[in-house]
Amino acid sequence: MSASVVILLLYFLLAIMVVTFTVRTIRIAKYPVHLRWELSPVPHEKGRGAYGGSYLEEFEWWKKPREKSLVNELIYMFKEIVFLKALWEHNRKMWYFSFPFHFGLYILFVMAVVVVLGGISGLLNLPQPGLGLLRTGAPLLAGTGYILGGIGALGLFVGRLFSQRLKPVTTPASFINLALLLTFFISGVYAVAVVSDFPHEMAVVVQNLITVNLSGEIAAPLAIHLIVAGVFLAYLPFTQMMHFVAKYFTYHEVRWDDEPLEVGGKMEAEIQELLQQTVTWAAPHLGADGKKNWVDIATASPSEEIE
Repeated sequence: MSASVVILLLYFLLAIMVVTFTVRTIRIAKYPVHLRWELSPVPHEKGRGAYGGSYLEEFEWWKKPREKSLVNELIYMFKEIVFLKALWEHNRKMWYFSFPFHFGLYILFVMAVVVVLGGISGLLNLPQPGLGLLRTGAPLLAGTGYILGGIGALGLFVGRLFSQRLKPVTTPASFINLALLLTFFISGVYAVAVVSDFPHEMAVVVQNLITVNLSGEIAAPLAIHLIVAGVFLAYLPFTQMMHFVAKYFTYHEVRWDDEPLEVGGKMEAEIQELLQQTVTWAAPHLGADGKKNWVDIATASPSEEIE
């Protein structure tokens, strides 16, 4: 297949992915401060995270410096990201397919980094003593990642078809996402199996993308796989698969946000601004008319709310 067609299509798909991913990430980061409540355990609570304690246990805690443990937080994140600890504890059946699915993607990410570094080092004529060995193992990494991911995607697809527990949260988009990923994994396995010197061919594609080289040919199985990968990347920011970005904010800005509200601080200013928003809820007990703000409603007497 003509390299010019594949490279130009990849530029287009990657541009969509980068722009949309950036816009959605910024939008998520700018969401207003969450509802302030205590959620435990918080791993960064030094000496208390294991049993769900907090600095609020300390007498006159506001007079004492807070102690946090970055190590405990990183250990928790590692278990959750790599081993899907929460899923193992709360939905074991789903974990058996979700774990190989995610772990396969992690392996493919490592393979992609190796290939990109190999392509860049080739352009710069840099020695690659360790990288050469990694590139030799790239087909093994790729094959393992594609197979694990494919098994996981197929299992999750079938599981959503028959699971009554997942039925309320399963939409047609859920099946489209998994079908696209399954296509990506299958096309990847096929490309690794039939394309000679798979890592070298991938490194050449990286070099062509960097240098805008549209000449030459790309083996059809690899070209098809690259196009499927590009479509997936362009489609990803529009879907619930953005949860890997949202999850960071869910943990660090919601579940683990235990910073005290300080008078005159940034958080107080944000909350004061939010309290000025008008309320349009239809619930009659609120007495919301689209003119009252949260302060008006919160400070109204019960008789005023009923009226």
